[in-house]
Amino acid sequence: MKQTYLLIVLLCLTVQGYSQQRTTGSGERKTGRFAAVEAAQRELLDSIYAARTATTHDFINGTEYYPYHYRAKNKPLLFFGVERTADIVVKGRKYNSLVLQYDTFTDEVVFSEVDNGFGQNRYNISITRGLIGAFTLFFKTDTLRFRYLNDSETGGDIPAGFYEMAYEGPTGYIIRHRSVVHQRNGIDEYYYSPVGYVKTPLGYRKITSDSKFAKQFGDEADVMKKIVNQRGIKLRKANKRQIINILQSFDSQRGTSREL
Repeated sequence: MKQTYLLIVLLCLTVQGYSQQRTTGSGERKTGRFAAVEAAQRELLDSIYAARTATTHDFINGTEYYPYHYRAKNKPLLFFGVERTADIVVKGRKYNSLVLQYDTFTDEVVFSEVDNGFGQNRYNISITRGLIGAFTLFFKTDTLRFRYLNDSETGGDIPAGFYEMAYEGPTGYIIRHRSVVHQRNGIDEYYYSPVGYVKTPLGYRKITSDSKFAKQFGDEADVMKKIVNQRGIKLRKANKRQIINILQSFDSQRGTSREL
């Protein structure tokens, strides 16, 4: 803790010195000094993180995350307030037993467990998206595994971003945990509105009505239709476990050796 306070004092002195000198130099020198201040800030964050977790700075490679939704009653953070642990793969290295938040509106993975040294607030770091190989959120009743999917992996059928990989078999089931914003009493409120997609012979398709869902499976549409009817499931109201069970049954009946 003493080290953290010392770092903060040093940073403040650096910023103060910069403020006093910025009016005397050329624009080029200002830029250099500003870069030095940014470097000092980065060093501070890295040092605090290292003291907190005994790891290197690679994990927090990112930018400060501003909680723009602080006035909102409905937060865009996935399952906000629900206890969880997490792990994440950054630049090929796995970090365990963390607390991560996922912003469903901006598609950001946020690490907010770095104490600022005063015991009241915490640094919120939005981890650089391109460095994240995968991350997992562990809740008491469910485990959510996420991976970033780009156009080359999906054929451009769906927007690029982080998706929960709910089921990966010959078929596939992914979920975009998103939120939409609406103003209420002059305040932006973020309403959770997830979207599920199934991997079919036609690519990734959004789960809609029962009839359209079965047709997406081409020559084997009758097989899927039969499975859905046997279970009496309304797909637009089906939960994640029901969708997974349907796909597992379908893959089992059609033969797991044959992939889409």
